[in-house]
Amino acid sequence: MMLTTRLIAIAAFLCAGGTAFAADYDPPIIIDDAPEVVPVEVGSGWYLRGDVGYTISNGSDNGGGGAFDFDEDHTSVFGGGGIGYHFTDYFRADITGAFLQQEEARLDLGDLRGSIKSTMSYGMATGYVDLGTVVGVTPYIGAGAGFIYSHNTNSGDVAFADFPGAYPDDDFAFAYTLNAGFAYRMTENLSLDVGYQYLNSPDAKHFSASSDGYVDEGFDMHQVKVGLRYDLW
Repeated sequence: MMLTTRLIAIAAFLCAGGTAFAADYDPPIIIDDAPEVVPVEVGSGWYLRGDVGYTISNGSDNGGGGAFDFDEDHTSVFGGGGIGYHFTDYFRADITGAFLQQEEARLDLGDLRGSIKSTMSYGMATGYVDLGTVVGVTPYIGAGAGFIYSHNTNSGDVAFADFPGAYPDDDFAFAYTLNAGFAYRMTENLSLDVGYQYLNSPDAKHFSASSDGYVDEGFDMHQVKVGLRYDLW
């Protein structure tokens, strides 16, 4: 009987102690893993470009189909820039603008003097196919379409625009290009681009000192270009 009483007392004590321990126990705080932060590549695939080039031109001699003799200056060096995007490892496209050329003629007819200045520029959207890379060199071919803008201004006593068949003060015309060249990757983001461009505008009206009426309609140009492309990775 005494043994039974002791066992009951021990059991009661253990139960009471266990209840108190359970009341004081705080369950562990479980923190879920924070979501993985994936960096966003701003501008991935985009690139900037800048070019300088030289237009291969035969120039002109006397003006007006031989009607007058006058001095003429022709600028064959041009430059421009733009932005592009790599759609795949083998195809990219860019939109560019460039100052194309400037031509100025000065006419002296005794007491009458005059000059005409003609500037040309273009905007072009061009697609390129990159033909694979070997030792850092990537050859490419391309084609583009856009417009040519010609602006002509007169000064002095003689207004060239009054001559028969004269050119407009401003003219927009369709143009297209064919391109070929290669790019050399100098750093991870910077490439040297060397290329050839054939530029044609069948209907562009522009000043020409060697043409009847001092205006030509349509032209084509062979150009060499050197530029830099910077990838915005």
